[in-house]
Amino acid sequence: MKKLLFLVFTVTTMVSTNLMAQKKVAVTTFWVSKHIGFEELGGGIGLAAAVASLSENPDFNLQPVLDNFYRTFKEDYAPQFPFELMPEEDVLQREEYKNYEGRFNEDEDEDRSKLFQRYLTPNDYKPMQESLFKGEKSNQMQMVKMFSDADGVMFVSMGYDFVKKALPMTAGIRAYVRMTLWNKEGKRVFRINEYGTSKKSVAIVGGIPIMKTEKLIPLCESASEKLLKDLKKRMKKITRKAAKKL
Repeated sequence: MKKLLFLVFTVTTMVSTNLMAQKKVAVTTFWVSKHIGFEELGGGIGLAAAVASLSENPDFNLQPVLDNFYRTFKEDYAPQFPFELMPEEDVLQREEYKNYEGRFNEDEDEDRSKLFQRYLTPNDYKPMQESLFKGEKSNQMQMVKMFSDADGVMFVSMGYDFVKKALPMTAGIRAYVRMTLWNKEGKRVFRINEYGTSKKSVAIVGGIPIMKTEKLIPLCESASEKLLKDLKKRMKKITRKAAKKL
């Protein structure tokens, strides 16, 4: 009897796994933001202007961070998902997608081919932000409609915030990764919000952190690396129930 029950359980598990593997998800946006949030530091017009200038500085090159994030997602995260990702060419080369304009003007950087832009994207991905509202005109609902041949759509992004450190008048960098998956009905299947903070810091002078790129890039890189490494260990556990909701 025990052998029979074990056999039934095994067969059921295999069938369930195969069904999950047949589910396909379209990754419709993937980006890293060069804008560093500063809400935790308070600050005023001076800090806001300094952050804006930094994001437009061609020397503030986060392309290596983007490359590592993109590679980690494809090689380490994607194999752990309980569903398949739609081939990129089927997403990025779709005429509707190529002509789509983000609802928050995310793709209106002065020149998408240059470094001085807020959003860095791999290949031909469009930078899109999700809306807090489910309206038909939101980016996520437009993507659900556009990729009706998929079982769901996913938004993937990375960004940064300045955070206060224990040592007075110093600030660190906190990296965050956000991944959100919606099913065919536009219902959210899961949302991943994970964080990682740099060990080192920069001084705060006059209420504004030191904005030298050679100081901040290593902080962004270390915070990102820690975050991606920790997330790799938890990805399967976080997403294991996702396929059942697709």
